[in-house]
Amino acid sequence: MKKLWIKAVSLLLSVLFICTQLSACGIKITHFYDWCKTSEDGFYYYYNDNSDRGAYILDIPDTEELIIPEYIDGKKVVELGYWYMGIGYGDTRLYDIYGKNTKKLTIQHEVNLHRDQNNVYVSFPNLTHLTFIDFLYCNQRFSEEELMVPHYIGARSSNVPRVELKNSGREFSLEEFKPKTILIPEYVEVIEAGVFDGLTDVTIKTSFESKPEGWEEGWNGDCEVIWGEEITYLYYKDWIKTTEDGFKYYYDEKTGEGAYILEVFFKKEVTIPEYIDGRKVVKLGHIFEGEETEDFYPVCYTQQLTIQHEFILSEEKVSDSNDYQYFSFPKLKKLVFIDFIYCNLSVTAAELTIPYFVGEATSNIPMVELRKSDREYSKEDFKPKTIIIPEYVTVIEAGVFDGLTDVVIKTSYESKPEGWEDGWNGDCEVIWGAQFS
Repeated sequence: MKKLWIKAVSLLLSVLFICTQLSACGIKITHFYDWCKTSEDGFYYYYNDNSDRGAYILDIPDTEELIIPEYIDGKKVVELGYWYMGIGYGDTRLYDIYGKNTKKLTIQHEVNLHRDQNNVYVSFPNLTHLTFIDFLYCNQRFSEEELMVPHYIGARSSNVPRVELKNSGREFSLEEFKPKTILIPEYVEVIEAGVFDGLTDVTIKTSFESKPEGWEEGWNGDCEVIWGEEITYLYYKDWIKTTEDGFKYYYDEKTGEGAYILEVFFKKEVTIPEYIDGRKVVKLGHIFEGEETEDFYPVCYTQQLTIQHEFILSEEKVSDSNDYQYFSFPKLKKLVFIDFIYCNLSVTAAELTIPYFVGEATSNIPMVELRKSDREYSKEDFKPKTIIIPEYVTVIEAGVFDGLTDVVIKTSYESKPEGWEDGWNGDCEVIWGAQFS
């Protein structure tokens, strides 16, 4: 190990020495950032004069209407985004393209989208209009037999803008165009005449029953058209988003069944929201089944967890055993319930024990607190007739059990502990010193 360290230091010193000598001889060493420029219309790009690879767009103008240029300062644009690998950690950088404020986007040529194996680093999540100038020219290298007109550029999104296919009149060859079927969903509202001219032996399938108003006469060229085709263009991944405070969630706007929280990013204190982006949270965890099965049962190492409403805990049986997989919070020091009754309105058992965990049971027993908010809700359908409170419940605020009738509370405490406020039990009878197995 010591020899390797000595060799590494020697190599670094040699590189520094060579650079010093070159500099002394008047030879300029060009750095990556020396090749980065900003065009007059606000595109920050990289182009190496010693390479014929083309220009890489590193950043885009913050504007609502954006046209991706085919050429920047006379250089062909070949990629959106870039990953620069420098010598040291601080000299390495990912240039992702995030057009958060872009509403209208125009694509007029074929361009690579920077990505790694798992992620696409180009995103325009809030588009209202997406326009392709010469759609076939923009897909010259598409190699699969079936090509669907997309509603997004880069990362997929459940936001579906109006899509338009326009014709510039420029000339380009279609000899290498591979697809034999083109799918056109209903979000394609405009197709100009000539967009598909020159195609042979290509079939167009569309979900429209007949030509819509925005499609000009002669839009399909010589292609056969199959109308009323059922085309699926949204998948479960398109509905997954992440909130600003770190919750990954799924919400299908077509069903409106409520939001599923899929991941809780680590924070010392976490409150499970009752609503995410205006959608009711109905479930923690989920398994998506289909062509790509994916399950979300994360472990969260938060130390304080607050529950303020009722939701479903997704569970999955593990193989053929009796074990189940849940959300898990194994490192809790404090578990807080806001309006404990409101969090358990659908419990049908006659006896309800205040738990010390949420999701998968754990040997770690945190302090449990029952607190009250000012919200109003009905207790008419609350089913349990016995509520069991073990000694890990260290705090109960006044009013938590107000409104319950014919309910008995059993607790292992011999008398009211310091953390339980006067009036904590409402009108419920209390049995002290109860023994629980």
